[in-house]
Amino acid sequence: MDNDKILELTSKIEDTLGKENSAMISDTLGEILTGNAENIKQIEDREATIKSLQDRNEKLVAANGALLQKIPMEKAETKESSKEEAPKKINLKDAFDKNGNFVH
Repeated sequence: MDNDKILELTSKIEDTLGKENSAMISDTLGEILTGNAENIKQIEDREATIKSLQDRNEKLVAANGALLQKIPMEKAETKESSKEEAPKKINLKDAFDKNGNFVH
């Protein structure tokens, strides 16, 4: 609501109720308008804060996604592959060939 509209409404109240009664009502309306303006300013500040936090969140999500893409995914080991990796026991028959020569 702009100032012209407010002045129009207060003058309408003054015409209807008289100068003394309208003065009391105008003071109360002035307090209401002041409180309303403060509330609107707080809402605008909060909206700006929310917008900046949302932008920051989007940037952080993008950065985290980029970091996750740089981390290599390791191949899952199965039980079979872990059994294959276990060292085999060497017995004397395996250490020498049929002629008695040492096999390296």
